[in-house]
Amino acid sequence: MVKQLTSERFEKLKEKHPKLYDAIVSNYEKFVEIRRDLRKHPELAFQEKRTSKIVASYLKSWGYEVQEGVGGTGVIGVLKGRQAGRVIGLRADMDALPMPDEIDKEYRSINEGVAHTCGHDVHTTNLLGVAKVFSEIGLEKGTLKLIFQPAEEVGLGAKKMIEDGVLKNPEMDLIAGLHVAPVLKVGEFSVSNGIYSGGAVDLFELTVSGKGGHAAHPHLAVDAVMITAQVLVALQQIVSRQIDPVDSVVLSVGQIQGGTKGTILPDSVTVNGTVRTLNPKTREGMEEHINQVATNVASAFGGICELKYDYVVPSLKNDEESKEFFVRTTTATFGSDAVLFSNPSMGGEDFAFFSQEVPSVFFRLGTNSGASTSNGIHTTEFNVDEEAMMFGIGAFCNLAITYLGEK
Repeated sequence: MVKQLTSERFEKLKEKHPKLYDAIVSNYEKFVEIRRDLRKHPELAFQEKRTSKIVASYLKSWGYEVQEGVGGTGVIGVLKGRQAGRVIGLRADMDALPMPDEIDKEYRSINEGVAHTCGHDVHTTNLLGVAKVFSEIGLEKGTLKLIFQPAEEVGLGAKKMIEDGVLKNPEMDLIAGLHVAPVLKVGEFSVSNGIYSGGAVDLFELTVSGKGGHAAHPHLAVDAVMITAQVLVALQQIVSRQIDPVDSVVLSVGQIQGGTKGTILPDSVTVNGTVRTLNPKTREGMEEHINQVATNVASAFGGICELKYDYVVPSLKNDEESKEFFVRTTTATFGSDAVLFSNPSMGGEDFAFFSQEVPSVFFRLGTNSGASTSNGIHTTEFNVDEEAMMFGIGAFCNLAITYLGEK
């Protein structure tokens, strides 16, 4: 059973855009059907063949100009208005996570070890909802460009699409994206109160080498395990002793590998972790900080260090004018208390690549209406109140109608 829309806040959309409201409500069950199908059939990064085929099929049937295979498995849909004007881009990511799905629903993932526990099924459905709505109500002015992106979870999809020309034909004047947020109630939106709403994410691999030996005679060896322990403690001092404490830096180690047996001191230990920053200047210096600290600590105990550093995703930058435009149009439609302001997240989001090239706004969409929808993203029981999609579709459509309709 699909529940009926009950939100008083959503009813406000009817006052502002009655045709838009009617189109969303009349297609609500179809949107839920699409979302549940995507949840049931999740696909990993650059493997979204079924998903992209479904997306392209709908777009074609609704009269969009469609380009497939962009950046691997990405899809672009373009709808031109009756009059020439500006171009707005709306983006959704399509890939799932490599983890189990443990929701007690008939639409739980049937692909073992793969799950839409980050809400990209909702994101994709939101954008298809936008496509369906405009196919019915029409577009008076300007151009709508819908971007269905692969591989956000590995931080490569947006970059690949850009390399494949997604920013051209036509070029966009504004691009918007969203992410589900179980910390917000259904009907609530949030934007960052700072310039950057998402952190840059970089990966590092640190190999600490010593000299192996017998655990009973550590003085005859150079203990790589002990050196690694000292290095890890010292690295955490970078955040508070070499960088301004009010700056945002998170240095985390998620994997340590070394040794074959408890009685043997290994020759080397390998450490893998992430560095997350907001300020691009701070990001630029982190590789040098880590290398300097690790090398000097290891040297003090007779060992050596080798650092491999990979710059993955930049900080997600909200264009101030675009952000203010989103807040103004959304509160004018859904109420003055509909948009909240939140601190930036240190979580990575590869929409950041778009934000480096086009004026951008990225916001969060409330999906929580109770215990069953309160679990965090990237957890096995993550789920959403599907009524949230109506707000996602409504907000995107409202943004596009207002932006393209302005002189």
